[in-house]
Amino acid sequence: MTLATARRSLSPSRESGVTLIEVIIAMMVFGFIAVSVAFGLITALGMGGDTRSRAVAINLAAQDIDTVRATRDVFGILNVINQTTVVNGTTFHLTRTATWETSGSAYAGCGSGGGQLKYKRLNVTVDWDGRRPSSPIVRSATVISPGSRINDPALGSILVSVLTGSGAGSGGITVTATPSSPANGALPITVAPLPTDAQGCSYILKVTPGNYDVSLSRTNYLDEKQAVVSTKSVGVAAGAAASVAFQYDLAGKFDVTYAGNYAGVTRIPTDMHTTFRSTYGVFTSPATTSSLTRTVPLHPFAAGYEVIAGQYNEPGTSVVGCLSVDPAAWTTVAADGAYGRDPSPVAALPGATAVTPVPMGVLNVAGVAGTYLKAVSQASAPGTGDPGCAETVTYSFGLISAAAVQIGLPYGSWRFTTSSTATGSGSPVPAAGLTVLTRGVSAGGLVTLDPRRTTP
Repeated sequence: MTLATARRSLSPSRESGVTLIEVIIAMMVFGFIAVSVAFGLITALGMGGDTRSRAVAINLAAQDIDTVRATRDVFGILNVINQTTVVNGTTFHLTRTATWETSGSAYAGCGSGGGQLKYKRLNVTVDWDGRRPSSPIVRSATVISPGSRINDPALGSILVSVLTGSGAGSGGITVTATPSSPANGALPITVAPLPTDAQGCSYILKVTPGNYDVSLSRTNYLDEKQAVVSTKSVGVAAGAAASVAFQYDLAGKFDVTYAGNYAGVTRIPTDMHTTFRSTYGVFTSPATTSSLTRTVPLHPFAAGYEVIAGQYNEPGTSVVGCLSVDPAAWTTVAADGAYGRDPSPVAALPGATAVTPVPMGVLNVAGVAGTYLKAVSQASAPGTGDPGCAETVTYSFGLISAAAVQIGLPYGSWRFTTSSTATGSGSPVPAAGLTVLTRGVSAGGLVTLDPRRTTP
């Protein structure tokens, strides 16, 4: 082999192909370029679509303000929550808040912060589905002045605000205003106020100065004090607006079942009260029958009610009743570790029904056939843990026809009497005829019905 031949054999062939590494590198470079181009195109398309959507949102906000400006009655301009509109396949969400501006510095619902009504301030926001995080929501604001004079320097106004139990405006409520006693110059209202609007507002304008009783009414509605007709008094001064606020809502229904914590047919007193305790206070509902079930309409507080058999004597009030009926008032821990707990609250939505079990103390009373049976509250016996009653409470069970009867009572300490007539003087029921079926003790004719428990 010559030297030239050897050199040719060691040199790479001019026809050799591209290596695998070179192919991979080329593909990676192409991929980077393609991703960058695609990202740029997607970003450009997104920004272009967002710009078009923003222009539509600006037009929707402007249209809403123009529509409101064409409204003659400034009192009819209300809030709008999440009004949806679809344009070119994109869903837009419009929200409008309308608030009264007054001559006073404070603000509350319906312009009731004090001072005369001046104008309504509108704030309109428009959002849309798919909006880029970097693109702000469209916002627009304006003020609307009344088309006619609504204030009179010699007269006053009454601004009525009505809220539901959840804090929203309570609309469609009938509002009346009549001179109080003393009237202090107030005169009958000649033009009936309009029902509350969707924001729960009603306005009584150009009112003669004086004292007025403002009342609300609507079928099946109750205020926070369980009143069917809710009334508040307000004084009106010349050239000023007086405000009055209510909480008034469609009642919830509580289907109460008594003494379901023990099996068998239980008889309860014909005159037993039921306590409904909420964060707003205590409402006591008297019973008219001995039925084990009843439906009680109540204001629909979102937090609900703790329901207790018997009349609870809330400390610091003039209500006659017992601490004993409240399981949570039994604060002494028993030998087995049992202690009193608050009843679980039960809530009902406006117009809805909530099942409401009410546990009671249950016992068997024997040897009382043909007599009228009564239970009389007693001072607690030492060591029972009973917090006691402020005053004596008596419950009646009516005429007992059977030799023995299973009865239910509010928690506490009781003695029992029988008589031949409903109003006659009673004779004590012997201790041998009293058998406690739920937690409690019976000693010498004194029965203590104990609500404490060891389990949650």
